[in-house]
Amino acid sequence: MRAWLAVLLVVAACADEPFRCPEPRIAIRNPRTLTCEQFHVPSPTCPDEPEPPTWAACGACADLDQVECLETPGCRATYDRCHLLDEPCLGGRVFVGCVGVDRAGPVAGACEGFDAQDCSSRDDCAAWFQHHPTCDQESPPIDMEPLPFFQPQNGTCVLVFSSCLPEPTAPID
Repeated sequence: MRAWLAVLLVVAACADEPFRCPEPRIAIRNPRTLTCEQFHVPSPTCPDEPEPPTWAACGACADLDQVECLETPGCRATYDRCHLLDEPCLGGRVFVGCVGVDRAGPVAGACEGFDAQDCSSRDDCAAWFQHHPTCDQESPPIDMEPLPFFQPQNGTCVLVFSSCLPEPTAPID
């Protein structure tokens, strides 16, 4: 009877899985979209929780302007590719912001050809982003994958990684 009760208690605890591992969490920046995402980390309560990605912490470098960002080791500049295409930029800005470098450390090689993850691991490469084509729509088509680039709760549109280029030597206006 006791063995059966112990199994029942374990099954009941597992049924509550979303609440079993509420803490600790880590907020890290997705290098593909620049959005902050929350992940659980392994802990004594949840030792088999998978390790989160090595992305940079969400707050890292965020308060730096473009000049400070270009000068600060461990920080990298992000830009709207509208500047590369000589198009008007949404929001009228080319410099999107400053973000931290991936916690895994530097990747060697030229910046060109890097994907979002590899670009995020260098502070001498600048990441260029584009707005998803549905950004100017009130609500995106339902059949569009992957959703959601448009975030109606705050009226913004998620940027999507476009390319990785060497960091500029001077600020871009």
